[in-house]
Amino acid sequence: MSKITDQRRALAAAPPGEAPSPASAIALVARQPIYGPAMTVIAYELLYQEAGAPAAAPVSTRDAALRMVADAALEIGLDRLAGGLPVHINYPRELLLAQAPPSMHPERVVIEWVEDVPSSPALMEGIQALRARGHRIALDDYAPRLNDPALLDVVDIVKIDVAQQTRAELAHVVPGLLKRGLTLIAEEVETVEQFEQCLQIGFQGFQGDFLHRPQTVKVQRMPSSQLATLRLIAALQNEDYSLHEVERLVSQDLSISYRVLRCINSSYYNLPRRVESIRQAIVILGLDNLRHLATLVSLQSFEHRPVALFVTAMTRARMCEQLARLAGVKDAGPYFITGLLSLLDVLTGVPIAELLDELPLAPAVERALIAQEGDIGSALKCARAYERASWGRVAYNGLDPGLIRAAYLDAVFWAEQTQAVTAR
Repeated sequence: MSKITDQRRALAAAPPGEAPSPASAIALVARQPIYGPAMTVIAYELLYQEAGAPAAAPVSTRDAALRMVADAALEIGLDRLAGGLPVHINYPRELLLAQAPPSMHPERVVIEWVEDVPSSPALMEGIQALRARGHRIALDDYAPRLNDPALLDVVDIVKIDVAQQTRAELAHVVPGLLKRGLTLIAEEVETVEQFEQCLQIGFQGFQGDFLHRPQTVKVQRMPSSQLATLRLIAALQNEDYSLHEVERLVSQDLSISYRVLRCINSSYYNLPRRVESIRQAIVILGLDNLRHLATLVSLQSFEHRPVALFVTAMTRARMCEQLARLAGVKDAGPYFITGLLSLLDVLTGVPIAELLDELPLAPAVERALIAQEGDIGSALKCARAYERASWGRVAYNGLDPGLIRAAYLDAVFWAEQTQAVTAR
């Protein structure tokens, strides 16, 4: 059996003690952060669709809906998907109308109900049954001009697509919703300016790509300390560098070498003896793992940026790396660094093309970062599509959807664990 086949089977395996789902029953599952006023993640919404189904395909039966929700939240595991944070799960009409709507982890799961599901006595009964079990209920895509105000009596959270409302309309409707004691979440927030406007109006939660979009920053040059850090990151990716040269690069920055050694000596690695030098670290971890760790620690020196950005960058890096390995690529290092640097313009406020002029990166990595070209660019496109739940664009090198899902889940879990260690 080949090494690649072994890896594919291990990565795609179901959690311990559970049989893997048949391919036709696999649900592609992504998480979308819900941010609080401080730009920290306060919850996740789970977005899911059955593998192979058209992007807009409705869930036609109660059994199909239940299977997808169970696969998303139970088989995979809420802790693996969201750590200890609350999770929003959209319940299709078939589940809400069930005589006894299925319930799971009521202390953590918020049931989302899309406003285009027609209101009826049976629907109200289902929602009240879920509330009685301890679930909070969120009304998604609320439109003040179209929805029945009575719906607000059975929900705890209201989500509003702010792209569909003017600021004046939002300022008119939000105070009344807040007086009801409802929690308000702004959806489709695309810029930091929109985030700040929604915050001023009174929203308490925010969803959208506003953290992933570069802000307009009026600066002449990047601070020299940041540029030096980025050059160190780029230099670490040089595969021609010897063990001695990598050791020298990491050791020349006392702050980074200290943090690398602190991470290695943490309980995460659980080494039998204390590591006292970068050379020891390379011998124990291997050159590639040391490169990854030093790169992650270096990137986190941009301390003025929200933690969620680093988690996203790490998730992309790991997913691109895993996709490459699953496809049989021998050297997955360039895929990792491409995913990691794909948010560099957001982290620095400098256009990516200008940054790359200052960094000695491989041409294939540059093309992937600027235009998503080449095989590395294809892996990055797949990772971006998956995190946004753009299911119709989730594809890479003919890999089975189940393997792509497994690569994403592994990346999320790894990024969360790594962030917890490197940020200490």
